[in-house]
Amino acid sequence: MKKLAVLCIAALGAALLVLGTAPSASAYPDLTCSVSVDRQVVDPGDRFTATGMASGVDAKNHSLPSSAFAWTFEWNGVVKHRTGAVASASFTAPQVRHSRTITLTARNSSPVGDCVRHIDVTVRATSVSAPTGGGGPHMPNTGGPAFWLLVAGIVLLLGGGGTVVASRRRNG
Repeated sequence: MKKLAVLCIAALGAALLVLGTAPSASAYPDLTCSVSVDRQVVDPGDRFTATGMASGVDAKNHSLPSSAFAWTFEWNGVVKHRTGAVASASFTAPQVRHSRTITLTARNSSPVGDCVRHIDVTVRATSVSAPTGGGGPHMPNTGGPAFWLLVAGIVLLLGGGGTVVASRRRNG
């Protein structure tokens, strides 16, 4: 029984010795990235900034240096390249007639892999205000019919109604 207890203690000690001295390593390299924009709804001519952040470790569990991260930001046909764990790019919204949503694509390349993130940015159409009346008491011309056509229509309506009344049979 003593031999069995000594053998178990020796095996436990050997296991702890092996586990305590083995270096820890990642089974797979690890990459984390995120992308944000300071505004997702912009007016034509407005500027907004996209910011990407990345971090990672290689297979030996060493952190990647900031210079290992290469970013590509693409929005509305404009491509901007940046380097670093944290990178930013600014874009200017185009002139649009109707509101439209344009997807921002951010790609990060590093020795441990690539990641791609998409964010939709909406460009609002410029609003059109109603015409002003020029300072006079009249309403602005909104493209309605001329006044004489309105009077002619009323006269024809009254004439047709009078003809119907005059031609009706009378019971009597």
